[in-house]
Amino acid sequence: MIRILLALGLALPLAACAPDRTPPHGAGMARQTLSRDGFAWRTAEAEGIHLHYLPGGYAAEHAPELARAASAALRHDLALAQLPAPAEPVELFLVGSREQGKQLTGQPFMGQAIPGELTAFFVTVPDKPAAFRHEIMHALTLKLWGQHRTTSWLAEGVAQWAAGGCHGRINDEIASGFLRDGQLPPLADLAGRFREIDELHGYVTGASAVGFVARGGGAPAVRALWDVHPAPGEHPLGPGGAEKEAAWRQHLATVPPARIDMDRLRQHGCETP
Repeated sequence: MIRILLALGLALPLAACAPDRTPPHGAGMARQTLSRDGFAWRTAEAEGIHLHYLPGGYAAEHAPELARAASAALRHDLALAQLPAPAEPVELFLVGSREQGKQLTGQPFMGQAIPGELTAFFVTVPDKPAAFRHEIMHALTLKLWGQHRTTSWLAEGVAQWAAGGCHGRINDEIASGFLRDGQLPPLADLAGRFREIDELHGYVTGASAVGFVARGGGAPAVRALWDVHPAPGEHPLGPGGAEKEAAWRQHLATVPPARIDMDRLRQHGCETP
């Protein structure tokens, strides 16, 4: 059941905070953000989630349903990666523009998880759903598995694996379209120059490969891959990686291919709820 928290924290006396904002709590970036002058945060709660928003915008008008959606995303991610439910809530901050997001985090991203704590920030606007599954998976894995030190492809692949796909098409269908069009990056290229590849190809290719690993060995195989840091020149999937990559490509050749409308992607984002 969702309840809206106003300024009166149950554990805090009335004089401890102004009557128009959520009282600071938690630690790290979450507490720092709730303490920022000029931001009158309100909070909606759902199971496992504190969803913080500012009055007067899209998020304020839809706070209960957004909190429910975030809670559903958390349950999905925990089940997918076979992770234990966190003892503390995941702290999510919703703002109305990239400029506000940059003011809080230093980065103008539409979504951003904070390494080492269960905190994430989202720019939330109409017709562009917040990528809750993607960023919550980032927050969970960075907190529970640690930061993947060698490359970004696996972290983003795992997060997009959690997202599931784009515009109603699953990751494998989109990756199959890349394969058909001769645009599926080899995994060595994906790992070696991930930030040079456009986000759709990079994220979805990584997610499809992660999903293939998971189908073969479950979430523990994905965690094992996370814990391995290949030396330069070694295959990104570890020992036997070339054979695994070949089998993954053979699998994709059997999947009906899909293309993503890039104009729609730019306007409405990617995550499939």
